[in-house]
Amino acid sequence: MRFLSSGTKGSDVKNLQQKLNILRFPCGREDGVYGPATVAAIVAFQKSHNIVHDGICGPETMTSLDLETEDDIQAAKNDHPIYNALSHVTIDKISDLFPQAPVRSIEAHFPILKDALINASLTDLKSVVVALSAIAAVSKSFSPHEEALTRLNTSPGGMPFDLYDCRRDLGNEGRPDGERFRSRGFCIFRGRFQYLRVGEIIGMSEQLIEQPDQAAKVSVASKILACLIESQEKNIKCALMQNNLKSAYLLITQDDDGFELFRTTYRTGMLTWG
Repeated sequence: MRFLSSGTKGSDVKNLQQKLNILRFPCGREDGVYGPATVAAIVAFQKSHNIVHDGICGPETMTSLDLETEDDIQAAKNDHPIYNALSHVTIDKISDLFPQAPVRSIEAHFPILKDALINASLTDLKSVVVALSAIAAVSKSFSPHEEALTRLNTSPGGMPFDLYDCRRDLGNEGRPDGERFRSRGFCIFRGRFQYLRVGEIIGMSEQLIEQPDQAAKVSVASKILACLIESQEKNIKCALMQNNLKSAYLLITQDDDGFELFRTTYRTGMLTWG
């Protein structure tokens, strides 16, 4: 079997059209041609079922339409260069996106990140490139970052990160929350609220609150990044579909720090790998 998109022709497209008409998402003639009317019907179906409305009959749409068995869909997904892009990512490809990163750093850290993305079912091309771009926004070395002191987080002559201490939007409750819950890991990740919320999801709520520096460990940083993307996956992909990279980035980080690096890396990755 294969996944279907605009321009595809064949009996499987005809079966899709028949299914859409039966479900009252009319696509016109059942002629076996994936044309504009079929795309429009698929988009309507996807919106109805809360699926990213890209007009493509991919794994999730095909499953919802019950066109093939789950095993067949999963097998086709595993063999697909877009839906299972993660299996095609190599150290050399990542090095192209991170030209300043030591190869040994990529070799050491990427397998851990890869496992986290697989566990979160983030193996498609856009998810993988988004994850790598989020890392590029904070780290040229492909290593977890630790937020440094700047005029935006520390007042003149003040305590480190004191400008974060009473940030209600971050959930901080006063000194020393600013310093304790500064950004760490593979993306912008700061504030008591985020450490608590994401910590609960990945099973580390008490650990991340009591030992926030755990977020800078590669294994934890990988889980955090995967969690942040997975929790907003549909919204992120809808933003990307509209070429709204800023919105996609904010859904992950809740802050625009590093956005320009994210945008550059994402466009390079999609141009090179897509």
